[in-house]
Amino acid sequence: MSKRKRQEAILSIINKHQVATQEELVDRLQRAGIITTQATVSRDVAELGLIRVAGPEGHYIKPEDGLGAASTAGREERLRRLLRDLPLTVRRGQGIAVLTTTPGSANPLASAIDGYGGLAQRLAHLGAYVQPED
Repeated sequence: MSKRKRQEAILSIINKHQVATQEELVDRLQRAGIITTQATVSRDVAELGLIRVAGPEGHYIKPEDGLGAASTAGREERLRRLLRDLPLTVRRGQGIAVLTTTPGSANPLASAIDGYGGLAQRLAHLGAYVQPED
């Protein structure tokens, strides 16, 4: 099953049913003949920009354009939050900038930079690199 088809199935399921957890989504996908894991569904949920409605009957929805983590505003807010909250040092020299953060923080920061509309390309042109501390 391709990623695109799995994600289309996820959107179809959440449009038809109030799915409260990723485990429930995995179960519904399996009933539809799509074998997957919770980790894969978690990545799909993030990529699709799905959000969980809070409350006792909370469930996943696909927000309208301009809302949610997948929107431009959501990606920018995520990057701002990570840059504000993570311990971070920046060293520059010889045409390269190195962003150094704590172990386990480099991947989320690099992902946020990569997901922020062309920022990764601009940083690459400037010679920036994200590295975890040893």
